[in-house]
Amino acid sequence: MILINLLPPELRKRSTSYNPLAMAFAGGMAACLLLFLFCGWIHFSKIKQAEQIRDDKQTELDTKTAEANKVLAMEAKIAEAEERHNKLRELIGRKVYWAHTLDDFANLLASEFPGFRVRCVDLSIAPGATAGRAAAEGPTYAFRGRYQLVGDDKNKVGEYLHSMFSSFGKSVFWKQDGFLGKPEDSYTGDHPTVDPTIGKAIDSLNLEFQRGKAAKPKAGG
Repeated sequence: MILINLLPPELRKRSTSYNPLAMAFAGGMAACLLLFLFCGWIHFSKIKQAEQIRDDKQTELDTKTAEANKVLAMEAKIAEAEERHNKLRELIGRKVYWAHTLDDFANLLASEFPGFRVRCVDLSIAPGATAGRAAAEGPTYAFRGRYQLVGDDKNKVGEYLHSMFSSFGKSVFWKQDGFLGKPEDSYTGDHPTVDPTIGKAIDSLNLEFQRGKAAKPKAGG
């Protein structure tokens, strides 16, 4: 029997040797294989490379951080040394030396007080205490001296001494050289005598001035 297909060519059923299910399976397997290969490439190549770059950068960061810490530590030491240097220079510039104190004292003592003159016949400097006196920063030193007063009137020696103490207390020597308390704090009284050979009243007395840690005030301060 001869069969004749009268449908138009575009509607006729075409025979093929390919199985659609097999093709779909093969395509799926190929896609899975490609995906597996891609994941393997990412895992064994790109991730390893990224981890190596990360480790290298971390090592570089640690090295730079250590170097930066050393620099910061050195800068801190430099700043501390500069601060100590500046404080030392300030203290040196403001320190009152004993030579300066003695010079000021000699100039003050050499000036004539009204009605009498006074001279220092003995002077010593030794560590002192601040008991009963204004508190001082740091150690104090006793400025011990034996003084001789020569005046015209025996009865006015007390007035002369008062004048002397007043002049001492108001002087730059006393105020800026770090002396504590008042000049008359160690005064225990006077016992003048008259020397007939010179016709003058003479009195000898011991006084102790205490000087603390002194610093000259800054200009304008």
